[in-house]
Amino acid sequence: MSFDSSTVAMQRLSRRGVISGLGAGVAALAFTNPRLAMAAAPPLKTVTPGALTIAINGDMPMTSVKDGVIIGADGEMIALIATKLGLKPVPALMDWSATIESVRGGRADVMLGNMGWTQPRSQVMALTDPIYYTGKFTLTRKDMKVGAKMSLDDYRGRTLGTVNGFTIVPELKKIPGAGEVKLYDTTDACVRDVRAGRCDFGFLDTPTVSYMVQQNPDWDLKMVPSQPYEGFKVLGQKQITLIGMNGDNLDLFDAVNAGIAWLWKSGANAKLLKKYGMESDDYLAGLPNDNNPRLGVDRDEKGAVIGKWAHAPKDFSTVFASAAL
Repeated sequence: MSFDSSTVAMQRLSRRGVISGLGAGVAALAFTNPRLAMAAAPPLKTVTPGALTIAINGDMPMTSVKDGVIIGADGEMIALIATKLGLKPVPALMDWSATIESVRGGRADVMLGNMGWTQPRSQVMALTDPIYYTGKFTLTRKDMKVGAKMSLDDYRGRTLGTVNGFTIVPELKKIPGAGEVKLYDTTDACVRDVRAGRCDFGFLDTPTVSYMVQQNPDWDLKMVPSQPYEGFKVLGQKQITLIGMNGDNLDLFDAVNAGIAWLWKSGANAKLLKKYGMESDDYLAGLPNDNNPRLGVDRDEKGAVIGKWAHAPKDFSTVFASAAL
């Protein structure tokens, strides 16, 4: 089998490959430096005792693995939290569609990687507080004639593509007048089809595809901002990005949420986002209550957990009280 240069470039930018020039970073340093774990964490039940098993699909700049260590913005965030809790972060690479089931089935403790909140997901997993927020963009070819922002009319008669299991799948199928909705196993496969003209618009992880487009200007692709559309709760809406966990282990859930509060307070999430090229302050700008889809579902207006996973949370804040990067 022969490969042209574009195929090789795509392979290098695959979910397991976009790691060139990025070190193992603070995740490894934190675990090997006891001074970074100031307070002893109480024992926590995990899939593997003493470890936190992290299900990821390896899409950079959010997650990947280098020399056995999890990297990426999301990856280093959860590794920092795990370390403060006295747990060794252990990445488990798999297809995106398998990550949720691995957590539900007890084979992984957490899953993440630009993981977006949806109402159905909130009923099958305990979803943490946000680690950041992701704006929505649509991938297309540079010669595709659309406005400054995508409208629903732009999708009429067009072929739409995304990855199987992504948040946006059900709503893509409801766009009036849209053509075929193609579901792909990987981001790479969808991007290849957009480049080749077999798919008109790709709905993919904004950070990952923005990085691909930036690094490969010869692909002649562009990212066009979306906008909120009436009647759609996901399409065009800013995403609440978080971590999915097993609702049968709420102690671990509370501990991770305490770690997320520390990420925000210490600015660690902002530092890691910028480290991996996600530099816009928009990633740190939350949603107003009148446009927050999780209010009344799994959170109240004060941020307390309600709904299926409602419980009196345990306080793990002392574990992170003296924690430093």
